[in-house]
Amino acid sequence: MYFSPTKTSKEVICEIAETLSKKLNLKINELDITKNRESSPEFSKEDIFILALPVYGGRIPEIVEDYIKNLKGNQTKAIVLSVYGNADYGDALLEMRNILNENNFSVIAGGLFIGEHSFTRNLATDRPDDDDLKIAKDFANSISEKIDILGKDTSASIEVNGNFPYKERGPLPPVTPVTNDNCNKCMDCVEDCPTGAINSEDPTISNQEKCILCCECIKICPENAKYIDNEDILGLAKTLEENFSKRKEPELFI
Repeated sequence: MYFSPTKTSKEVICEIAETLSKKLNLKINELDITKNRESSPEFSKEDIFILALPVYGGRIPEIVEDYIKNLKGNQTKAIVLSVYGNADYGDALLEMRNILNENNFSVIAGGLFIGEHSFTRNLATDRPDDDDLKIAKDFANSISEKIDILGKDTSASIEVNGNFPYKERGPLPPVTPVTNDNCNKCMDCVEDCPTGAINSEDPTISNQEKCILCCECIKICPENAKYIDNEDILGLAKTLEENFSKRKEPELFI
């Protein structure tokens, strides 16, 4: 299960799920909650649940918080994955672990992975890259070995990085990406927007109240027609580039 507007969380979780599927001879049931969160799956003790979410302001995305809190396990083994833009992962992984543990899951592994930052292509550019995905695959192999050792035992729960009380959520700035004259109304951004914030008839119009600044519309646009012109966001992006350019590596908990 993943929420992944810019596809980075999806890349990581799919690498891990596919590796585990082959090692444990299990079928994959892929649940993309980026746009579709109408139904909630049922889980059994035999399932292995993998959840991947991006880090938004040091927390899990608020838009999926209630959905995740309503998931119910059945002594189900779980793996949690947070993907962040090489700056600060905050408390998101701990938040995921705690929510699942409280809902009858047993979190047996967790990982912090890096994806290209939403606000700038110059931070963690093109990540997760081949090295990240190699680490993800090796991580899945280690998880497989742990599952073999645990057998039917679901009592184990790992420790992960993070703090409680969690970092307080800040309000989203009243900003949406703007559109220049390059727009040819291909509607790719309309189709990919996770919140339906872009007008379905005129993609140059966006609803600020719905926009979560995932910036997928900017990254997906084939004409480079979408961009941020807000000075605060541009200043933040520059600060991030100046202070967090050194490559960070995934952190694993098992």
